[in-house]
Amino acid sequence: MAAAVSVSVVAFLGAGAPSFAAWDHADRFIIAALSEALVGLCAGMAARLVLDATTAAGSAIGMSMGLSMAATYDPVHGSESPAVSQVLSLLALALAVAGGIHREAVAWLCRSVVEMPPGSPVSVSELAARVVGQAVGAVVLAIHLAFPVLAAVTIGHLSLGLLNRTTPQLGLSNIGFSVALLAGVGALYLAAPPAALLAAEAARSALAGH
Repeated sequence: MAAAVSVSVVAFLGAGAPSFAAWDHADRFIIAALSEALVGLCAGMAARLVLDATTAAGSAIGMSMGLSMAATYDPVHGSESPAVSQVLSLLALALAVAGGIHREAVAWLCRSVVEMPPGSPVSVSELAARVVGQAVGAVVLAIHLAFPVLAAVTIGHLSLGLLNRTTPQLGLSNIGFSVALLAGVGALYLAAPPAALLAAEAARSALAGH
């Protein structure tokens, strides 16, 4: 809270302390404060939704690999999630911080004070449309991130089923879990770094676009 207040004061003073003619009117002051909070929440939610796409992708990956039972408590989201989800989420967050998402957040705050001084009218419908669009984009991103691993696991199952169909005497159906796990781990090893980097860049772009 101290850091947020300090950055807000610096951004406000750096923007020339734009005047608000109705500081002495309680009703307009409350509306302006609520509008500023709404704008900030929408911008933060846009970036958070993109980072949460890695959690959703990790959940789908863990389920396809048969690791959905090995779920642990995730303190960030307040619920249980597979280890794959937590690894992808932490990796994307680390890459986002390394890429300067915190600087992008401060730059967004400075731009918002200059472009929309306190008391400026806020279009709720436009903000809602942006948040909904970002949510849809996060779902698309989650599918895009999970697709390589899901495809590898599916190909492994199909290959195993084909072999078991042609030579049933080998009893290959008993090693289905091992094949899914090996295929998923191999694909995850190759796809996790670029997937986390893609999510981090999308989170930075979400703040830059607001």
